[in-house]
Amino acid sequence: MNILICDGMHESGLALLRSTEGLKVDMPDQLNADEIKARLPDYDAIIVRSRTQVTADLLENAPRLKVIGRAGTGVDNIDVQSASARGILVMNTPGANAVAAAEHTLALMLSLARHIPQATQSMREGLWEKKAFMGTELYEQTLGIIGLGKIGSIVADRALGMKMNVLGYDPYIIPEAIAILGVESVSLEELLARSDFISLHTPSTSETRKILNRENLAATRPGVRIINCARGDLVDEEALYEFLVSGHVAGAALDVFAKEPPAGSPLLQLRNVIFTPHLGASSFQAQANVSRAIASQIADYLLYGIIRNAVNFPSLRPKDFERIKPYLTLAERLGSLQGQLCTPVQRIEITYSGSDFQDVPLQPLTQTVIKGLLDPILAEKVNLVNAPILLKERQIELFSTATTEARGYTGEITVRARGTRGESSVAGTVFQGEEIRLVRLNNYRLEAELEGVNLLVQNHDKPGTIGFIGTTLGNFQVNIANMHLSRTPERDRAIAIIRLDEEAPAEALDELRRHPNIISVQQVRL
Repeated sequence: MNILICDGMHESGLALLRSTEGLKVDMPDQLNADEIKARLPDYDAIIVRSRTQVTADLLENAPRLKVIGRAGTGVDNIDVQSASARGILVMNTPGANAVAAAEHTLALMLSLARHIPQATQSMREGLWEKKAFMGTELYEQTLGIIGLGKIGSIVADRALGMKMNVLGYDPYIIPEAIAILGVESVSLEELLARSDFISLHTPSTSETRKILNRENLAATRPGVRIINCARGDLVDEEALYEFLVSGHVAGAALDVFAKEPPAGSPLLQLRNVIFTPHLGASSFQAQANVSRAIASQIADYLLYGIIRNAVNFPSLRPKDFERIKPYLTLAERLGSLQGQLCTPVQRIEITYSGSDFQDVPLQPLTQTVIKGLLDPILAEKVNLVNAPILLKERQIELFSTATTEARGYTGEITVRARGTRGESSVAGTVFQGEEIRLVRLNNYRLEAELEGVNLLVQNHDKPGTIGFIGTTLGNFQVNIANMHLSRTPERDRAIAIIRLDEEAPAEALDELRRHPNIISVQQVRL
């Protein structure tokens, strides 16, 4: 597996990748977009930081690419939607640089409060302006934090240690959880009105972009100070400039910008704004942590299929992955069986039954069923990432449920499909942690292996039918590996699931179908 590192990497992560058998790593000097595009066809993974823009145009030239690793948290430099449509996993490393980003926020807040960068520059110019740089204490000042994830929570903890009053706004965290942090949970409107300092710590989404716009800046208390170490587009920079010039906003500390670098930005001309060039994660410890984290995640995915910290696929803890690992194969083969039996499919219902599915994430299993369903019927590449997108494009309805109620097994997956030609139901389980079995096909109970080439022959339950099937296949030089039989309780119909060493020719299938006792013949490959 080939890995391209585009923006450099700390030696600890690089060493991990280079010492892992099965991985080949290239880390050239900084590449421009055209150079990256020219190299991409040869790579299975790329690792980037904030500099490289992974665009849809870039991804069009990456037929082998399986995963994009972002050594950091924000993924706004990656076209996640285009990556998902192409079945490419996108991973980041949330939390690995959280302490560094939080401490940088505090450093900027202290520098902003005491005018440290401006005073430093004044002294470089030979001046001694004690009165020009009168500061403000943080003690008992109110800090409003927008976004109380990992970084925001650390900022809150450190600010409380400095005896600040801390307000928090995060619509995705319940007030009780915010209260545990020692933070007062408030609405955005109240936070704006009460805060002396406002620090941003949310991801960039359609709801948060320009959350500090002209209207919200007008709602802040006079003399407020703004700190942004999160994403540049959280702030309307044009509006912020106006409020800084007017004095309503006393100062701002910016580590991130809507366009980086912010060449020509009028904010650069203001003495009440301090800047750093996107240094939030730039500590020796953070770079080592981030590089080791993304290196480990990329290696685990490429070599073992373990998914952690994916932004476009449900992540699995290693212990959860081990619990559902046997069922992933079962899920894919049940989906594949339905994709071949019930075509075209209009609706899929998946039921997870038994204690094996208690307290484990089921979405990876569901997406595996979808992948199995679509793989036999689509010419394009289908994988766990793009399978839900392809399903939606084809307007196939999806429903899934789970119950701890057992149906004779500690874990059973049932996949029901409805199409223009009728309905079909299949169910399977895993014996002894590794033996995958089909245990139900419509009204037939059985115990059949789910692999290789199989003939599904439904017939009237009359003597001589099985013998005819065996003789016919033999006449066409098709060898039978094994056979599983079942019949309805009424004993009027039966089914044979026959595993073959190779596919039976169309002529053999036609001859079987001509027999008066045979109702249907379908050949599937699992």
